Amino acid sequence: MIKALLIDGDGATLKKTKYFSDVYAEEYNIPEEKLRPFFKDKFRLCQKGKADLKEELTPHLKSWGWKGSVDEFLDYWFHTQTIPNQQVLDVLKEIRDKGVKCYLVTDQEKYRAKYISEELHFKDFFDDCFYSCDLGFGKSQKEFFEIIIKRLSLKPQEIIYWDDEDIEMAKEVGINASVYTSFENFKEEANLLVNI
Repeated sequence: MIKALLIDGDGATLKKTKYFSDVYAEEYNIPEEKLRPFFKDKFRLCQKGKADLKEELTPHLKSWGWKGSVDEFLDYWFHTQTIPNQQVLDVLKEIRDKGVKCYLVTDQEKYRAKYISEELHFKDFFDDCFYSCDLGFGKSQKEFFEIIIKRLSLKPQEIIYWDDEDIEMAKEVGINASVYTSFENFKEEANLLVNI
């Protein structure tokens, strides 16, 4: 019997958009190669809670052509790149109404995680939100899902999971995981699994 549903942020409960670095490079006419090293290195540390995004960003903003503060930069980033997928959220509400607990699981650094939880009110909508910055591991690491299983006090086979990219580690620990390809497919699968 399914007791918990895990679902990703970007690409599932948040609408899929271009990578922020691509959007920013295009809008501010900055070569994407100038941004890429930061997002492949320091940003990954921030996502695992091992560095502070504001501190890491500050030395780069001037060379990236940003004239405002680091807080204004994050505000611009989060407002343009963090759009709830209301269709998915509506299905999740039906699932929760059936007694299945729903959890957000996503790779995020702490400032965007706070924005998602508080500004978008995901902390009120989900039974809990599991962010990589809090767990110290990302979804591409088995430990991420092992921690969640332990915290939920459930067997892996009692959990289902959707993500538009990373499902291999969830499968490796025994969670029934599916790739989120479209809202229609998600709704159909969810209907079969939890009888909404």
